[in-house]
Amino acid sequence: MHSLTLAGTPRRGRRALRLSATLLAVLALAGTAALTGPATSAQAREIDGAITNVTVTPTTPKQGTQLTTALAWQVPDSTMEGDTFTLTLSEHLKNLPTDFALRDPATNAVVAEATVVGTRPYVVTFTMTAYAEDHLDVSGEAFVTSDFESRTTPSGVPTPFTSTTNDGRSFTTVVTPTGTLRGLDVPTKYGTYTGADQGRSTASRFLTWHVLTPLGAFESATTSDAVPAGQAWSYDCDTIVFDSIRVKADGSFAAPLTVTPTSFTCSAAGFTVNWGPQVENVQDRVSIAVSLPAPTGTATPPQTFTNLATVSTVVGGVTTTGSVSSSKTQASAGGEGSGVVPAPAVTITKDDDAGNAADTAETAVLLGTDGTASLAYQVTNTGADPLADVTVSDAVVANGTVTDLSCDFSPLGGPATGVTWAGPFAVGASFDCTAALSGVQAGDVDHHDVGTVTARGIESGQAVTASNDWFARVPAAASTPTTPSASPTTPAAVAAPAAGPTTPVATTPRGTTTGLAFTGAELAGPVGLAALLTLLGAALVIGTRRRAARAAAAAGTDRSNSDA
Repeated sequence: MHSLTLAGTPRRGRRALRLSATLLAVLALAGTAALTGPATSAQAREIDGAITNVTVTPTTPKQGTQLTTALAWQVPDSTMEGDTFTLTLSEHLKNLPTDFALRDPATNAVVAEATVVGTRPYVVTFTMTAYAEDHLDVSGEAFVTSDFESRTTPSGVPTPFTSTTNDGRSFTTVVTPTGTLRGLDVPTKYGTYTGADQGRSTASRFLTWHVLTPLGAFESATTSDAVPAGQAWSYDCDTIVFDSIRVKADGSFAAPLTVTPTSFTCSAAGFTVNWGPQVENVQDRVSIAVSLPAPTGTATPPQTFTNLATVSTVVGGVTTTGSVSSSKTQASAGGEGSGVVPAPAVTITKDDDAGNAADTAETAVLLGTDGTASLAYQVTNTGADPLADVTVSDAVVANGTVTDLSCDFSPLGGPATGVTWAGPFAVGASFDCTAALSGVQAGDVDHHDVGTVTARGIESGQAVTASNDWFARVPAAASTPTTPSASPTTPAAVAAPAAGPTTPVATTPRGTTTGLAFTGAELAGPVGLAALLTLLGAALVIGTRRRAARAAAAAGTDRSNSDA
């Protein structure tokens, strides 16, 4: 058998059959839409096993830097829009990003939307888009880069960073921080984001800088800070706050107490604070928010904000000045996903009941004089996409009629008769059809008909079609030879065949034609008749002669008697 397959216009290879319960439910809703109205989306579900690996890097970070949590993921082919999977991050992580998207790098289409919720531990939820319904083998990677809590991850101490998936599986990376934190006997500085977006979508007062004096006691202190060159943020003087913090005997910190400095000045470019005397184990702190001229954007690379402050203390009349810097890098997150577009395809083949493909005029089937045949079709889903809206038809191009076309879809869950089926027509599955051919006339024009199947890919949405030709003919009928007439009184002269291998040539009366070769059988009747007539003629001659002889003898006797 031969067949011709034509793919439809692409919308979205190789695809495993997705006859999941969700797919069947969608098809059932589609089939009853006329009764129930528009179908609603199937309820989203949580995907188990989607996250296949989680790692944290670097494993020896310097205190005050960032860590990246990276994960690999893959969802099953039955995934629908709205399905989710989640990852609970290590409790040691802080200052995480908010929402981000996973995109197909080839098309920039959003494959999944990710949201980061909670305080600590943070939970990242990935919600699949309709991309998962249009593609196979959807998988990808994602990452979040954020700060980690130095107070719970001491330098030199191996610390497990454990992430947990929604289905209860855990992934652990052991991290050993390096470096030392500044002691309380020197000035310190740090920054805290005032918004979870970290200046990406809100520019105003997105970050607060905190500058602390060394622990007292001291007679006085001065804190100065200015916007470094190259930085675009500015101070919001109306947010400035002053307090003091006492360190307890066990090393913990007491709640801050609001204080009033001796004096201070502040502008968008910087500030200076003068502190009065401070007691032992207490340090003074100034906090002030800063703003950007515009948000940095949600899809831009992370920006780093730096600051350098100067703190002077006077102890025993001796002034000690120290500088302290700090930086804050926006958390970042992202990732990608991709999948395979399922390609639908279908084929149709056709035979007669003797198995003749006859799909070219050169291989046309020779029919009997009744001009009929039984036709058998087979339709196969040869693509990577289950099919819907299947229709089989047959069109006669020339000479004859095809009737009673019917297909048996029942082995695949469809009706036992008919030429249309809603599906699903599974990948690799086949069904059979039959039809009757009649009315093919003898002559120079062959019978020609074309069987066709059309369908639509369930996952891809593509329309597909395939056709198969079938040819047949009835041979032209041969004429019956005319028997020559013979005179009842004149035998026909028949020449005896000449000796030797030469084949005799038949002669026919004028006006009679035949396409049959001479065999000698045509002379059997005339030869027999001629022989009979010859015998009858001979008998008549002999009889006449005998009667004449008897008459002559009788006459002689009479003369003898008379003479006597």
